[in-house]
Amino acid sequence: MSLFVACRRGIACRMYVIGALAVLAVGALAGASIYFANITGRAAQVLYGQSLAGVIEATEIELLLEKHRRVIEAAPLEVDRGELRKDRRMAEDIFGRIEGLVSRPGDQLAERIAASLPELVNLGREVLDFSENYAQQKGLETVDLYAKSADRIQERIRAFRQERVNIADTETNALTHAGRSLISWVSTLAIAALILIGPLSLVLIRSVVMRLRRITVAMGKLSRNEPHVLIETADAGDEIGEMARAVEVFKANAITLLDQKARLEQLNLWLDIALNNMARGLSMFDAREQLVVCNANYLRMYSLPAEMARPGTRFEDILGLRLGAIVSSASEGQLDERFRIRDVLAKVVVHRQEGRFSQTLQDGRIIEVSMRPLETGGWVALHEDVTEQRRASEHIARLARHDPMTGLANRLKFRERLEENARNLGSGQGFALHCIDLDKFKEVNDTHGHPAGDVLLKSVARRLEATVRSGDVVARLGGDEFAVVQLGAASQAEAAALARRLIEAVSEPMVVHGHRIEIGATIGVALAPGDGTNPDDLLKHADMALYRAKADGRGRHSFFDPAMEGRLRARRMLESDLQQAVTQRQFELHYQPIVCLERGCVSGCEALIRWRHPERGMTSPADFIPVAEDIGLIQEIGAWAIDEACRAASKWPAPIAVAVNLSAAQFGTSDLVSIVSAALEASGLEPRRLELEVTESLILDQDPATVDTLHRLRGLGVRIALDDFGTGYSSLSYLRSFPFDKIKIDQSFVRDLSQRADCVAIVGAVAQLARSLAMATVAEGVETEDHLAKVRASGCTEVQGYLFSRPVPGKDIVAVIDGCNSKLLRSDAA
Repeated sequence: MSLFVACRRGIACRMYVIGALAVLAVGALAGASIYFANITGRAAQVLYGQSLAGVIEATEIELLLEKHRRVIEAAPLEVDRGELRKDRRMAEDIFGRIEGLVSRPGDQLAERIAASLPELVNLGREVLDFSENYAQQKGLETVDLYAKSADRIQERIRAFRQERVNIADTETNALTHAGRSLISWVSTLAIAALILIGPLSLVLIRSVVMRLRRITVAMGKLSRNEPHVLIETADAGDEIGEMARAVEVFKANAITLLDQKARLEQLNLWLDIALNNMARGLSMFDAREQLVVCNANYLRMYSLPAEMARPGTRFEDILGLRLGAIVSSASEGQLDERFRIRDVLAKVVVHRQEGRFSQTLQDGRIIEVSMRPLETGGWVALHEDVTEQRRASEHIARLARHDPMTGLANRLKFRERLEENARNLGSGQGFALHCIDLDKFKEVNDTHGHPAGDVLLKSVARRLEATVRSGDVVARLGGDEFAVVQLGAASQAEAAALARRLIEAVSEPMVVHGHRIEIGATIGVALAPGDGTNPDDLLKHADMALYRAKADGRGRHSFFDPAMEGRLRARRMLESDLQQAVTQRQFELHYQPIVCLERGCVSGCEALIRWRHPERGMTSPADFIPVAEDIGLIQEIGAWAIDEACRAASKWPAPIAVAVNLSAAQFGTSDLVSIVSAALEASGLEPRRLELEVTESLILDQDPATVDTLHRLRGLGVRIALDDFGTGYSSLSYLRSFPFDKIKIDQSFVRDLSQRADCVAIVGAVAQLARSLAMATVAEGVETEDHLAKVRASGCTEVQGYLFSRPVPGKDIVAVIDGCNSKLLRSDAA
C-alpha cells in the first residue's frame, strides 16, 4: 500500500517501479542463473528494505516538513483570516501525516526526529496565532525560531538518508561485481528491458515535460505582473504538484504585492495632493543637504523654478535663488542672510534642536520658517506666510494704545508718554498737563442718544488735535475725559493760552445728526516740574484743578495749587458721606406752601429735600445735589423723594397738592414713569394732587424720549410744571413741544420787582404768555406785601415765598397750611 502511495506522489518512485519491472523481467529471463538471482535478491532486500525504503521515507517526511514550513513561513504575510484558517487546517493535517510516519516502533528515523517535532509544531501554531491577530512582527520573529527548529530536523533526516544511501552504494557495488560475471546475460536482459520499459518511460517523460512547460509559462506571466493566470497540476501529489503549489504561493504573494503597490501609489497620490494643497510651504533635505521633497507652495513662495523641486537638488543652489527674493541684490546683504540661515541650520543639524527665523521678502511679505531635525539626518522646514498675522498683531498693538473711537492715544499710551516726558524733566524740558472734561456732554447723550454722543466725541478729538502743536500729545482717557500734554510750557501764561484755545475750539457749535449742539469744556492744569515730577502726582493735581474749575462754574480752566488737596479731600469725604446718607436714609423733606391768589388759600406745597448730616447738621441741597448727580445717586434719592412726598401729601386735606422737583438725570437712566406710578399706588394719593417740576434744560433739545416720558407721566394724571422759567435759554420754542400745566417764574425776577421796571415787564409778559397757553403761573420768592401786590397785578395765579412761610418739616406743614389759610382769610376780610 505504501509503495502504491509513493508511486502516486513521486516521479522518482515511478521510475523505480519501471526499473523494478525491468529487473523482474531480466530475472525471469535469467531465472536459470540461481547465483545471479540470489545475489540480486539479497541486494534488492538490503537496497529496498533498508536503504531505498529509508530514503523514500526520509524524502516523504522531508517533503511534508517542507510543505508545513511553506505554510508557516507564508502565514505572517497573509492578511485574509479565512486563508489563515485554511493554512492552520493544512498545517495540522500535514503534521498528522508526519506523526503517522514517525510513530512506527523500531524506526530509526522516527527515533531521531520524534523528540523535536512537538517544539516545531508549537512554534508553527504560535506563528499562525500571531498572524490571525495581525501581530506580524511577532509572527516573523517566531518564524525565525520555527525555521531553526525545522533546519535541525531536516539535517537529521538528511543524515539518515545519507546513511541509507551509503548502504545502498555498498550493496550496489557488490551487485555490480557479481553482475560482471554475467554481463552477457545482463546485456540480453537490458535489451529486453529497453524494449519493455522504453514506451513507459517516454510517456512518463512527456508527461513531466509538458507539466513543467505549463508551470514555466505561468511563471513567465507572473513575472510580467499578470496575476490572473491558471496554475495547472497544482492538485497533483507528486513533485511537480509540489512545484505548482509553490507557484500558487508565489502567485498569491505577487497579487498581494501588486495590491500593496496599488495602495502605495494611491497613498503617494494623496500625499502629493496634501503636500501641494498645504497652506504652508514644505521642504525636506537629507543629511547630504540634498532635497528629498518639497511642495508647490514652497516654490511659489520664493518664485523658484520647477527644476528646483527635483529630488537631489543641492540646498546651496536653492538657497542662492531664495536669497534673491529675500534681500536686496547687494552681495553683502545676501552674505549676512546666508550666514543667518546657516547659523539656524547648524543649530538644527548639529545640536538637534528646533530652529526658527523670519524673512521679509522684497514684495513686503513676511515668511516665518521653522526647522526640525530628522532622525535619519537632514531636516524638514515649514514656511508660512505670516504677513496678515503680523499686520493684525500690529493693529491689535495699536488698538491697545489708541482709543478705537477717536484714534487718539488711550490711557495706556498717554501714561507711557507722560512717563517718558517725566524722565526728560532733568534736561530742563518742562511741560503742562491739561485734564479736559466736556460740559453738558451727558445731556447730549441723554437727549440725542449715544450715536450722536460718539459723533460729538470724534469731532472734539479732531478739534483738540488741530489746536495743539505737532509735538504735543492728545489722549482720550475715557467717556468725555480728554487730556493734553503741552511740551515746553515754561509758565502758567503759556499753559493758560493753550487752555483758552482748547475751550474755544470745543465750544464752537457743532451740527450732529441735523441738530445744532453747543457744549463746553472745563480744564484743570498741572505744571511739571513745579506741581510734580511723576505721572501719578501730575494726574492727581490736574484732576484737582479740574474739580476746582467745575466748582467755579465750568467752561473755564484752573491751575493746581496745594490748597486744592484739602478741597478735594472734602469733596471725596462728601461723596462718601452721601453714599452713607442714601444707605441710612439721612434725608428728609421740608415743605413750602403755594398760595392760590384766586381762591385765597393754600393750593399745594413744594417738597424741598434736606440732608441732616450727623456731624455738619442740616445741609442745603445746593451743596449735595450736584454731587449726587455727578456720582449717579440722584436716581435713588429722587425716587425716595417722590415716594416720601406722595406718602406725606396723602395725609393732607384734599385737594392740596405736592410739587416734587425732578433732575434731568432721572430721565436718562431710570424708569421714571414706573417710579411715580408705584409711589401713587403705595400712598393712595390722587394723581392730580402730584405736580412734577422740570427745568428748561431738560427739554431744550426736544429729545423725543424725554417728551414721551413727560406725556406718559401726564397720562398717569399728574401735573407737569416748568420750574425757574426765564433763567435758562432765550428760545421759547420748547413750550410747543409739551403742554405744561404750570410755569414757575424764578425768584430772581420777583425779588427786584420793587426796584426794576424791566422785572415787572418780564413777570407780566410771562403771566400773559401762560394765560394764552392755558397754563397757571407761580411767582417764586414773594417776601413782601409789595411783591404780592405786583405779582397779583401782573396776572400771576399762584405765589410762593417767605411772606407766607419758610420751608418747614413734614410734621409741621399741616399747621402751617392752616395758619396761612387763616391769614389769607383775614387779609381778604380786611
